[in-house]
Amino acid sequence: MNFLIKVTNNLLFRILQGFSLLPMPMLYGISKVLFIVLYFILRYRRKIVQANLKSSLPPSFDINLVEKEFYWYLSEMFVETIKCLTITKKSLLSKIYCDNSEILEPFVKENKSVIIMSAHYCNWEWLIYSMNLLFDHQAVGVGKKLTNQELNRLTNEKRSKFGLEIIHAQNIKTEFLNFKNKLTATLFLSDQYPGGVDKGYPSVFLNKPTSFLYGAEKYAKTYDYPVLYADLERISQGKYKVHLIKITDHPQVEEYGFIMSKYINYLEETILRAPQYWLWSHKRWKNIEGFY
Repeated sequence: MNFLIKVTNNLLFRILQGFSLLPMPMLYGISKVLFIVLYFILRYRRKIVQANLKSSLPPSFDINLVEKEFYWYLSEMFVETIKCLTITKKSLLSKIYCDNSEILEPFVKENKSVIIMSAHYCNWEWLIYSMNLLFDHQAVGVGKKLTNQELNRLTNEKRSKFGLEIIHAQNIKTEFLNFKNKLTATLFLSDQYPGGVDKGYPSVFLNKPTSFLYGAEKYAKTYDYPVLYADLERISQGKYKVHLIKITDHPQVEEYGFIMSKYINYLEETILRAPQYWLWSHKRWKNIEGFY
């Protein structure tokens, strides 16, 4: 059975690799068909998306329009992510750039590692793939292992093809320690549901009580690593800008929750600027009884 699963996963991966060789205009053409399937036929998680949008956005937003724009973008991001499987450095750097990477230069000179906080907003996969190309620090990504071990291996193999090192959340304490003597920029996508209302940092986010993964602040304070927020912006179809915002130079002197509060405020501003680019299909508020 395990052999069959491994063969099936490899075959699926090879098929996706084949699709990834198509030029982007053709892939965007496929995304239009995918949008119709997800939005109109399968109605993929539409009740979840609608519940999240209605409880999060102010009245000035047209909820129905944002919902449709979200599915349109989700379809485009899916084919952009497939493109990652065979994308070249040159091509990737023509699609995503950082407009103020010089903010990291003092930390490079001081041989000071940093933590970068971001979210599942815009094309976070392109951020993951490009970090080691955009910054002088060695890029490290924190992620959860996929249940399917073979799929997890294949995914991480591709994500690290431009030099990214991967830390698994399940072993983060040990693996973080292994990078202590390296100049690193560790990426935390901290907007995920932490697995329980009592397991994360409590806050109010988009008008609701929300728990956040606390790891970024925890390890910043443990190692006294400066913290920055990576604000992603979609410039046009397939073009993204990363803008780094400093949260703190000295996390150990900050009060508990300072880093998380700053991150949450920045993330909310990012989402409200263009809400269609956040991952609304995620059950983000499972801690609220009866929400879904």
